[in-house]
Order: sequence, then structure tokens, then C-alpha cells
Amino acid sequence: MKRVLVCGLVPDIGGLEKIVVDFYNNVNTDEFVFEFLLQGPENVEFSEHFKKLCKNPIVVHRIPKLRPNIKQALKEWDKFFRNNAHRYDILWSNQNGLTHLEFLKLAKKYGIKKRIVHGHCATADKFYRFIHPINRLFVGKYATDFWACGIEAANHFYHGNERKKALVINNSIEVEQFLFNEKAREKLREEYNIPKNCLVVGQVSRLYEKAKNQSFCIKVFSELVKKEPNSRLVFIGGGDTTFLTNLAKEYNVEDNVIFTGLKSNVGEMLNLLDVFFFPSNFEGLPIVLVEAQANGLPVITANHLPVARILENYDNSLSLKDEWKLWADKILSVRNSRVLDNEYIYKKISEHGYEIKSATRQLERLFEQE
Repeated sequence: MKRVLVCGLVPDIGGLEKIVVDFYNNVNTDEFVFEFLLQGPENVEFSEHFKKLCKNPIVVHRIPKLRPNIKQALKEWDKFFRNNAHRYDILWSNQNGLTHLEFLKLAKKYGIKKRIVHGHCATADKFYRFIHPINRLFVGKYATDFWACGIEAANHFYHGNERKKALVINNSIEVEQFLFNEKAREKLREEYNIPKNCLVVGQVSRLYEKAKNQSFCIKVFSELVKKEPNSRLVFIGGGDTTFLTNLAKEYNVEDNVIFTGLKSNVGEMLNLLDVFFFPSNFEGLPIVLVEAQANGLPVITANHLPVARILENYDNSLSLKDEWKLWADKILSVRNSRVLDNEYIYKKISEHGYEIKSATRQLERLFEQE
């Protein structure tokens, strides 16, 4: 049996956390034990939403956040690894950027033999752009294994020998949870008071403007309602809605925008939509684009993001610099192109390596490698 220390997650569920949870739900727990290292106060816990999605026991260890008192935090981090590193065979550090290498450094210092850095993002915000390239020069000194969610993420995280050694670990899903269901669609449209033939555009994501660019969705939608006044824009995910609500009022679409809040039944919620609209500023390989295609939805996304095309109704031809009207017209052009053949969808997702059971077997084989 191998014991794995999982680092880099936050208490709530985002794309990265969902990916790790899906792997954990499918891993052979007779062969692998996962424990989680969370940053925060002594009483920090994973959210109820996280716990609800996780089918296996959750063992949590806590260390303070690096900021504001970096010196004191690093002392506590060192103490944790000094006292506990002997218990682990593997460190699995999941990161959206190389903001620090401390987990890897301490794991090496105290003797964890297999030290995996797993990159989940292909671009970076301003802070990451400063520190990430520096840490990229040194990550090979501390990590033994170099993983990424896609080719673009591997190129972003690694260079030189590390890039040559890098392995792509596909962000994978339990396909059955996301297949289209007409009865669920009718039920949800009734629940949210959406007329039967109304065009519904939306996305699943944390409400986080800097990365997810949800303001762009509202601006494009303000053009779309000029041609389809009875349409709806749906945001499925948690977060502060104040900014987006005010923006919707500014563009006179507030009555057409719906915030569902955080949902654990994402697969079911996707049935509500006709088009999945995802113009993020930066991503790794967005797992939600795989989930949306599992539901058969046409996907409209931006041409600078990593390509996650599985079905023919995936479109990434437009740039964020293009006019909002062009985006609105693109959405209208695919409104009736949902793929309804679930057997075909399952086959395509499996062929592309996004089916969770086979992906987890790959993960287990890599954990076993010395």
C-alpha cells in the first residue's frame, strides 16, 4: 500500500479540486491511501460541497497560509514535514502556477521519494507571470515527476529536461453523470421558470472575474437578446454575484440572467442549457468543457484557450478581441446542434482519454513507478 500526501487544494470545490476528487473516488483504496494538506487556520475544513462529492474518507492535515507571516508559516510547514514525511511514499502537489516550491523542497528535505508536481493551468495572471518563470528554472531540482493536464499546460510549467519528461494526465470525468436527460431538462426549466422554447446559454464555473471573464458573457448576451429577447443566461457556480448583477443591470439584461449558486449535481444542471459559453481569460484544460460535451452541448469558447474538442459542435474560432455581436451570432448559429446520441458521446470521450476509470488506472500505474 502506498500513502499519498495531496497538496495544493483549497477548501471549496473548483475545477482543480473536482479533478482530484474524481480521481480519489475511483482509485483503488486497498492499494492507495490519500491524505490532504490544507492551508488555513487550525479549524479549516473542506466545504460541505467538497465532502458531499467525495465518496472516500477524508483525512485532513492543516498548515498556516504563507501570508501574511511567511517566516512563521514556513517554520510550521517545516515542522509538519519533519514530523510526518516518513509516513508518505508520494507527494502530489497540484498547482495552477509555480507560485512557490515549498511543498516539493520540504518533501525532498525530509525523504519523500516520489515528488509529483501537477500543472493545471496553461497561462497565468500578473503575479504568476513574475514568479512562475523563476520557479520553473528550479522545479526540476525538487520534483521527481512532472505532470500536466494538457500539452499547453506542460509547456507553461516546464522547460528543458523537465518538459521532455512531462506527462499529460487527462482531466477525466464519470461520463454517465453528464449524459443528456430530457426529463431533467423539463424539470429544471420549470424550477427556474424558463419557457419551454427559450434559448438558454450558460456555463459552470466559480464566479471569479479575473480568470473566468464572466463580464464578457453578459456583454455578449446583451447583444444576443436583441435578436432573442426571451433568452436566458445562466451561471452555475458559487461566488459573489454583486459585480455581475450590477453589470447585468447596466446592460439592461438583469431579468434574463440567472445565478443558481453552487451545485453538486452539475451533470443534471447542464441539461438546462442549449449552448455552453466559456470565454475565460486563462485555463489549463477546463474539465467543464469535457463535462459540457458529455452532455452533448455545443461549446463556444475562446481561441487562446487550450483546445478540448471532442465533438463536432465545439467551436473556438473567435477571439476575446472580436466584437460582442460576432460572439452572439456564433451562439445563435449553434443553438440547435446538441448531440443526442449518448452511446456515440461515451465512445468519443473514451477515445480521447477523458473517461475517469481508465484515466485512474493510468494514475495508479504512475504512482507505482519508482
